[in-house]
Amino acid sequence: MSLQPLVIGAIPEETMRVAKAAFPKGNLYLTIGDQIGYLFADIDWLDLYPNEGTPAISPALLSLVTIFQFMEDFPDRSTAEQVCARIDWKYALHLPLEDQGFDFSVLSDFRERLISHQAGIRIFERVLERLVELELLSKGGKQRTDATYVLSKVRDLSRLELVAETMRLALEAIAEIAPEWLRQVAQPQWYERYQRLLTTFRLPRGQQKQQELAFAIGADGFYLLEQLETARTPALEPLAEVQLLALVWSQQFERTGDQLRWRTPKQMPPGAEQIATPHDPQARHTARKSRSWTGYQVHLTERCEPNKPHLITDVETQPATTAEITVLADIQQRLAQRDLLPADQLVDNGYIAGHAIVESQKQYGINLIGPVAEDTSWQARHPDGLTADQFQIDWQRQQAICPEGHPSIYWSEATNEYGQPVVHIQFPKSRCQSCLARTRCTQAQGTGRTLHLSLYFEAIVQRRQEQQTDQFKLSYRQRAGIEGTISAAVRTYGARRSRYIGQSKTTLQEWLIATAINLKRAARWLMGDRPKGTRPPGLACLAPS
Repeated sequence: MSLQPLVIGAIPEETMRVAKAAFPKGNLYLTIGDQIGYLFADIDWLDLYPNEGTPAISPALLSLVTIFQFMEDFPDRSTAEQVCARIDWKYALHLPLEDQGFDFSVLSDFRERLISHQAGIRIFERVLERLVELELLSKGGKQRTDATYVLSKVRDLSRLELVAETMRLALEAIAEIAPEWLRQVAQPQWYERYQRLLTTFRLPRGQQKQQELAFAIGADGFYLLEQLETARTPALEPLAEVQLLALVWSQQFERTGDQLRWRTPKQMPPGAEQIATPHDPQARHTARKSRSWTGYQVHLTERCEPNKPHLITDVETQPATTAEITVLADIQQRLAQRDLLPADQLVDNGYIAGHAIVESQKQYGINLIGPVAEDTSWQARHPDGLTADQFQIDWQRQQAICPEGHPSIYWSEATNEYGQPVVHIQFPKSRCQSCLARTRCTQAQGTGRTLHLSLYFEAIVQRRQEQQTDQFKLSYRQRAGIEGTISAAVRTYGARRSRYIGQSKTTLQEWLIATAINLKRAARWLMGDRPKGTRPPGLACLAPS
């Protein structure tokens, strides 16, 4: 399929006449057609198509249709029908009344092209560029960032279901490529054991029988992997299902001779590496506070100036196990590339650390506003405890002085689990054990007081002081508004659950949802709609002025 770029003409006169007659006061899509305009051109998508083949449907048209699809939360078939049926869509798409649209399968093919060329972000950024041209968006001001969870399209699996499904999918994949070889290798019980999906309702009753089944499946998997290695089957080794089988078995089982057993939680890899389901190998399972889920996490950043529409300026989709603090630098880098850096960025404490406060200001001139985590040490909870911020730190001489005036004897720099620099400081045992303030300072018996500090410790101490002030609390109040955008994305656009399998497709979904939100908010703003203020309680309305 090749692309022959077309130049998009003006709105056909007949389409304009009928649309204006049907909507004399205008509507959302007429506003998009009149004031925002045709956002894309075919020539911008040449790299998505080969040079030869049958002519492709205009990617500029498909880009707009895809945005409209996510604005309405339509499936592909309904979207294709709307292109034919809705006069306001035809108006915004510059289509004649007699246009018969296209087959719905074209939409999924277009999304595949966007994914394979990592071009989904272009749609989002082109809309942002147009909104900047319309002076609805600009750099500076305030922006706010927060995250919400995205459930994988597939259901959660128990540990037994995980290994059973991984084995079944591997057998199904091999059966497609090398049926004769599999017929020779397969054990008689495999045809019954892996013929159907193993669900909770088909599990044997009792923990003992379930464990026996799990170890039988484990033995089957090891046997299959050994046969694949012995047979040296080049056609089967690259199969993703076979590679996944080997990975899951290494994570879940431990084999000693002929004995199999489950790996204990301590023997398993970190959650960021664990396969949660073979149906979506990139999804990860995590638990935070009272919530656990399998899937992803999406981070939204939006502008929150009172005299402009609240438009999303960045979207980041990561596996569920990814910590918020690790994505902040990437978000700010993309904002800088788009020339949309804020003066103030409001975030919750998941995005806040000493290095984030300092580096945001140093690299991008951003004042990162958000509370740092409270000191949870026992010294902070003790009324007279000596906390780390009471120690004098001489970073140049690499020495600390405790509140009682004793110097440290050991200073070592390292990195934490997020790759950020930290320092370990040790005080002499002889000084600490004879110190009168020992009971308020350390509970260590064989050593002196030890401090584990970020190299940006001073920024943390300063922020803990700032966040107690009324000025900080007033500035930080605006961050809560991002919850409304997340709520709208979830309830209206379906952002809570992925429509597709895999991180790349889920990422595209979240880009398109953010684009749909932006286009709708911009059009509403141009139509004169403004966000309503908070409705006061009835009693407050009756109060004398």
